[in-house]
Amino acid sequence: MCQLPKLISKQRKRKMKKKLLSIVSLLTLLGLLLAACGGARTDTAQEPAVEGSAIKVLASTTFLADIAQNVAGDRAVVESLLPFGADPHSYQAAPTDVATIAESNVLILNGVEYEHFIEPLLENADGERLVIEAATGIEPRQMEEHSHEGEDHSPETHSREVCEQLEGKTAEEEIQTGADAASAVELHGEGEHAEGEHAHEREIVTLKLNAQTDGTFAGYVLFDSEEEQGYAITSAAGEIVVTDAAGATLEAGQTLTVDCEGMTVGSVYKLPVGEYVVAIMDADAENVAFSAAPMHAHEEGEEHAHEEGEEHAEGEEHDHEGEEGHEGHDHSAGDPHMWLDPNLVITYVENIRDGLSEADPEGAETYKANADAYIAQLQELDAFIKEQVESIPAERRLLVTNHEAMGYFAERYGFEVVDTIIPSLSTEASASAQEVAASIEAIKASGAPAIFLGEVENADLADQIAAETGAKVVSGLYLETLTDGEPAATYIEMMKYNVTQIVEGLK
Repeated sequence: MCQLPKLISKQRKRKMKKKLLSIVSLLTLLGLLLAACGGARTDTAQEPAVEGSAIKVLASTTFLADIAQNVAGDRAVVESLLPFGADPHSYQAAPTDVATIAESNVLILNGVEYEHFIEPLLENADGERLVIEAATGIEPRQMEEHSHEGEDHSPETHSREVCEQLEGKTAEEEIQTGADAASAVELHGEGEHAEGEHAHEREIVTLKLNAQTDGTFAGYVLFDSEEEQGYAITSAAGEIVVTDAAGATLEAGQTLTVDCEGMTVGSVYKLPVGEYVVAIMDADAENVAFSAAPMHAHEEGEEHAHEEGEEHAEGEEHDHEGEEGHEGHDHSAGDPHMWLDPNLVITYVENIRDGLSEADPEGAETYKANADAYIAQLQELDAFIKEQVESIPAERRLLVTNHEAMGYFAERYGFEVVDTIIPSLSTEASASAQEVAASIEAIKASGAPAIFLGEVENADLADQIAAETGAKVVSGLYLETLTDGEPAATYIEMMKYNVTQIVEGLK
């Protein structure tokens, strides 16, 4: 900015010393100064943000701008590209955004592929600038794998799921089993499943076992694993034993507790692709009900949540990008929501400090002093959050969220993320009917008392789930934007507000 007042002051000093400055000469000087100011404004790309500033700093979001402003102090004004209340996941760039970026000397981003919207803007912005990625050096969380039935893979949950798959079903066929592994018979007849159907829908068959010399019954069948995943095998009696092609006995990953549709025993096995022998041993009856299918089997007529022809294996990373119901940005680099853990924001501050010092070496000492002071405030914020969380009974520290944003917060402060209604890191994604059903079951099973939503998230789906489960909806958390004034005018105030809302929702 043109420092007109300062220059005028100098002229007044000269006038007092010489006592000979005429009105005409003063007006002439003023005219020259105003003309010089007008000329200085033609090149705004390098114009300092505040008097004495050597750099113009722009941050992608409001919370990043506030964090950076605490480091910049009086040496620069940090502006936010996104306005208050904007959702970075769905932000539509304004025509002026390219010009705003072009005017900056320093651009601060979160990184971890958070600011997808800014990529085309950078390509079209003139000039050069230092880009600081605040999250540099932090190892991102990877999105948790999502099965078709939700997040909980406990034996209790799996037992319940198997019984739900078996509900109302009766034996469709009777199979005479082999007397030993060498004579094991195919569990499913050739061509039994029509083209396009799932080869392993949960169904019940009756196995006709073979009498043993000790008065018990046993039988052997062949089972094909078409892809590596978890398979739940159940029987009405006896002991389940699975061996591979080499004859090695496999250890069950889980033992199920089932008591439904005649089933009394069950186990889950993680089976790579191949053929296996399943034996029922030590049964007390000749005919026993039996089922074997993927743990997350698709029932006949059930809507498949994924694109036609695609299958999802337990243990396989589930990439939602491009699938129906999971539109939104790909966060293959990991979870970018690191700022929701103040301890990780300390790394943000250090990266911003170093970047500003590189862009403006003369201010390095100031940036270091400001960063140290703000880090102390972040440590105080961490202590505040811990104290607040202690007031929540341990068994109620359960989070249900709309999308995957609270992972770092939950890990730091001892919460369990019971369920994410939309298993995506983006607020733009949507939930399938199957995921909604899974959320309802997870909330009922865990007793989670509340569903937490961000300020930009639609509450309709959460309200529907709340009506089914009795959980209350706590909306209006500020997870990705500050507010213009209360209640989240700064990053620290944003975090305190969110924590207060969470604590009140879970007490």
